[in-house]
Amino acid sequence: MIDSRIDAFMCVHSRDIEYLLEASLRSYQQHFPDKGNLTMVTDNPAALRAFLDAKDLVPGAAVTGDNDWLSASELELPGWFRQQIIKLRAFEFCRTEHFCNLGADTLLLRPIATTDLIDRREPVLYYSSHRLPDLHYRFEKQRLRNVAKILGVEPARSFRYVDFINDFFCFKREWLIALNDYIASKYGSNPYVELLKGLSASKDQTRFGEWTLYSVFLLDVMHQSPTMRDARGGAYLTQIHSRLGLTLSRLDSKIVHLVQKSFDPNVIRQKLMKVNPGAAQIIGATAWADAGARPR
Repeated sequence: MIDSRIDAFMCVHSRDIEYLLEASLRSYQQHFPDKGNLTMVTDNPAALRAFLDAKDLVPGAAVTGDNDWLSASELELPGWFRQQIIKLRAFEFCRTEHFCNLGADTLLLRPIATTDLIDRREPVLYYSSHRLPDLHYRFEKQRLRNVAKILGVEPARSFRYVDFINDFFCFKREWLIALNDYIASKYGSNPYVELLKGLSASKDQTRFGEWTLYSVFLLDVMHQSPTMRDARGGAYLTQIHSRLGLTLSRLDSKIVHLVQKSFDPNVIRQKLMKVNPGAAQIIGATAWADAGARPR
């Protein structure tokens, strides 16, 4: 019998150990029924463990430090790059055949079924379509080109999709291991340091991207044929980048990624009450609702 459980992991910077994280974890507990083990990786394990215990969150979750999974030279990289390396190394601490990365600023608003994530016994590869070549599309297009250069391929197949950003991203163990082996064969025993040293997390974000790297590797190096789905189709994923975006969104998707941390939770709760009262209650049950909007 095939084990239907799916492990998950979360990279949590110390600045994320607050109310939005609580809402994210409560949504995970309620809306991911086929969950396996949860591993949380952070730069401050003591603070994260104290937060989880105080809120009675995800009992049994493993809390580990960045230094458990990164080399000394990798630890010297900016935090944004360190988290990406940890995601690419998740096969070392997740045990199921498939496993998902949950963002610390991401809410599961409705139940996520195994069929949302797995098709034909392989993870679905989600992309986000763009109706117009907007600024975000151009950003991801440049990232795709840079990642393809890292892999040494023409992104012929992945160029049809471009934007693979998804804060509930499901990996296949076998393919992620193959990617790491491939990168090591091209760049040596410490490949991510070779690729990322000297880069700025604020200025060089198009130079690298873990989900884009994995996706281009699958499509244009391994020539795999995973099920492709548009994350924006069928109200699966919403990404909120601005207050205007929040105003315009109905929040009727299964997953929402809150790119900014300063959104007013009461606005989100009021919107959800119209389309998803259960998810609104998750937010109302957290200290986030009492904290209100706070500058970051």
